Amino acid sequence: MEVHPDQLIPQCVIESDVYSKTRNPIVKRDTVLDDQHIDVLKRFLITKVEVSEKLANGHAFSPVPQQDKRSTETEGPKIDSSLSPFLADYHRVVDQYKRMFSQWQSGAALDIQAIQNLLLPLLNQADAYQAEVFLLANQSTEKDYLYHHHVAVSLLSAITAKRSGFDRDWLQISLAAFISDSGMAKLPEGLYQKRGRLSSAEREQLEKHPTFSYHLVERITNLTKEAKLAILQHHEKVNGKGYPLGVKGGQIHPYAKIIAIADAFHAMTSNRFYQNQRAFFAVMKEMNGLAQQHFDQHYLNVFFTCLEDALLGRNVYLSDGRTATLVALEFNALPELLLQIHRTYEVIAIGAKDDLRIQHFINE
Repeated sequence: MEVHPDQLIPQCVIESDVYSKTRNPIVKRDTVLDDQHIDVLKRFLITKVEVSEKLANGHAFSPVPQQDKRSTETEGPKIDSSLSPFLADYHRVVDQYKRMFSQWQSGAALDIQAIQNLLLPLLNQADAYQAEVFLLANQSTEKDYLYHHHVAVSLLSAITAKRSGFDRDWLQISLAAFISDSGMAKLPEGLYQKRGRLSSAEREQLEKHPTFSYHLVERITNLTKEAKLAILQHHEKVNGKGYPLGVKGGQIHPYAKIIAIADAFHAMTSNRFYQNQRAFFAVMKEMNGLAQQHFDQHYLNVFFTCLEDALLGRNVYLSDGRTATLVALEFNALPELLLQIHRTYEVIAIGAKDDLRIQHFINE
């Protein structure tokens, strides 16, 4: 029978491949649908799908009336209607990632096709919303940081990979970034939600997560061996003092070097259980000081270029209610932003320790 995606429920069985504007199907025939599949169908604006009259569990399928379906949808967070379309979609993907992570904690296999289908619509918007991507740390709290982190790092890695010339491989890099910390699902929650310093034993346990992430994907054929290696190496440092392998320099795959930079930037600019949010321009100064120790200088320069191109000239709302244009970024001993206030044309500086902050960018 043919139904609208709004009428689907988990356990529905697809009887014909579902295509969007892609050569390959976004959902294949005989797929047993779950909430993530249904969300993908809606996000790709599919209007009808052919499903079996029986669910996978053998029960008869009774399509949900579309009006009733909309009125009974209570799962997932309420999305702030004032957000840009990109940020609204971003929050929906974060919510879906949270569900995936819960499934991995329960022992479910990682579904790379579902991840790609979930992520692609958001990735396709990223180039047009680069300023928002670089400030995604503002969207999370310490409680939900983990779920935001994977989505944000995926977007940051995609932007950097494209600018670095990985025209064909950027999607694999982005997928690797999205999956890179999936191995956290194999660790006790108290470990990555602990306030304060980890003990040496806890640190040793936490540093196993790239290996766990790698094991989740090592038999997946849709992911290249280079992407799998990046997942394993994304916490390595160019001086050889990273983990889990302790490799350095040229032994670290370029994909991993890109993901490491995106991972560190989002982590350092976010509110976490053991660290308060820091100004992104102060973080950039610190990261620049760690080039050739933690980070590859070439890819770090590319990342900074992307950030400056995305932010300079943008109009912003400030936390005191004024609006301004971002005119310069300074990375001296006292890093700061230079902004020109609208109406008065006064140029002011915002330092890392100032209370005044950029609230959000003005959509133009």
